[in-house]
Amino acid sequence: MIALLTFLLGTALAGNAVDMEATTTVGVGTDPSVTFKGGARGHIDVNLSCAGKRYSLSEDITMGSSDTLTLAGLSPGEHRCTGKLTVRTDDGGTGEAPLDFRVAIVGAVQIAWDAADFDLDGKTMKISTNRPMVDIQVDVYGGEAGERIGGGRQPGNNQTEARVGWSSEGETLKIDITVTDEVGTKSVLTLLPWSYAIPHEDVVFESNQAVVRESEAPKLEEAWGHIEETLGKYGDIVEMQLYVAGYTDTVGDPASNRALSQRRARAIGQWFRNRGFSRPIFVQGFGEEVLAVPTADGVDEAANRRALYVLAARTPSTSTDLPRSDWQKL
Repeated sequence: MIALLTFLLGTALAGNAVDMEATTTVGVGTDPSVTFKGGARGHIDVNLSCAGKRYSLSEDITMGSSDTLTLAGLSPGEHRCTGKLTVRTDDGGTGEAPLDFRVAIVGAVQIAWDAADFDLDGKTMKISTNRPMVDIQVDVYGGEAGERIGGGRQPGNNQTEARVGWSSEGETLKIDITVTDEVGTKSVLTLLPWSYAIPHEDVVFESNQAVVRESEAPKLEEAWGHIEETLGKYGDIVEMQLYVAGYTDTVGDPASNRALSQRRARAIGQWFRNRGFSRPIFVQGFGEEVLAVPTADGVDEAANRRALYVLAARTPSTSTDLPRSDWQKL
């Protein structure tokens, strides 16, 4: 942010011998600065103190000349700068002006979003920031090579909230939203919306047991084939993880069913770990909370003794099938 600072020189000077502009607000990694623009021939001496640091400049000036004093080494935050400018012109004029202004060194703009405001199918979402935005750039990546498949750009209108939209073709693996704030600093919000529910035939466990029987292993081998295929297709592009959710029917009390479904989900996750899945695995048991087939209490319904296997780049959002996010890492 550039501020034009005006000041009054001593009456010995006729007219403005020098004007001053200060870059008062910058992002971390950039230094504030003060630029003195000559309006006559002469010499300037500048002495400043900012947050205990001293800066000085002594230069000849001419009509249209420009000299910059960089305020290096200041820590992030807001600082007051005070000092004095002295001008002597070639025609014998002299003058002094006090300098008193503030500079700020700010961190990267912070971007917030809520999963409830993210619509992948509609290609829109809402974001908010801690400082006004001037530009919003969206880049969408997908395909089998993770190439850019679309995006969009829109002004930030100096607002701290925006509805962001984009266009794209193909399966979305990653979305980068780059925000430029009023200071010129940039921040990137990376979203990984990709997920894939692995098709499979459910493992049948013995009553009240959580051990994968050898006779049920072929079902997991078939699911493993789908996992290997997906890893081969996207494994170098997406930092995917495996999520295993377990469910039961309504036979037994709810607390016991939740614990049983947790153990069974863990058993399936461990089977995939032993089979060769080296990436993170998370498990969660929902018991009889989510019934595929609604039944009364105490009903033995095979369709409700099920599981979900989901490969995803981030923790799945809560949904009808996944009403909680109490995932436990295997």
